[in-house]
Amino acid sequence: MEKLIQLAQRISGEKLRRMVVEFLKNPTLSNESFKKYPREKIERAGAVFSAGGMPVERDVLNHTIALVEMCDRAADVVQTTYGLKLDRDTLLAAAILHDIAKLFEWKREKHGLEHTGVLLDHTMLGVAELYSRGFPEEVVHIIAAHFGEHGPTPPRNFEALIMHHIDNMLSIVESKMISPEDASQATQMLLLDDSAFMKMISAVSEVKKEEIGKAGDVTGAGKKGRAKPG
Repeated sequence: MEKLIQLAQRISGEKLRRMVVEFLKNPTLSNESFKKYPREKIERAGAVFSAGGMPVERDVLNHTIALVEMCDRAADVVQTTYGLKLDRDTLLAAAILHDIAKLFEWKREKHGLEHTGVLLDHTMLGVAELYSRGFPEEVVHIIAAHFGEHGPTPPRNFEALIMHHIDNMLSIVESKMISPEDASQATQMLLLDDSAFMKMISAVSEVKKEEIGKAGDVTGAGKKGRAKPG
């Protein structure tokens, strides 16, 4: 918690910085209907996501710290190299708070993480709370868009795009940290754009159709060659 509050001091705007720190110190939900869900301490907070069909447990605090640091440095590189002016304050605020609603989505039990049963995912829940608290639209958008192009709200500015891609990259890193053996091995990934992905799906579908057709031919031939009972 203290580390996140320290990172929030990088937000130059006093009002936004104060709103972020207040949310960190008092991460509650405004809607009475949602107050029945337990709130995990951020130092213990975890979450589960899927990587290649395998469940991966995330340390929410360390993930958030890494995301904030990398977004801050990425903003430096983009502005210095390309001269693109970014709203660093909204980027940092969104990075700090993007997973805050996971405190209400997962609880840590003796046997491990368990879902609280909340009916909204952390993105929708977090966006709803930020809206309720009066956060700027730009901050709300970055968090709403951090799922990426195929989410309900795709990134519509460079700040949202930067955070989404860094968040996604960190997910890949975390998926490799399941065990020390995994972390020490070379990472092999196949990254496809939408066009290449659809071509691959189409090719697989055609192969499946051919296999089904051949299986049908074999079955039909077997029926024809089978003697009828007398």
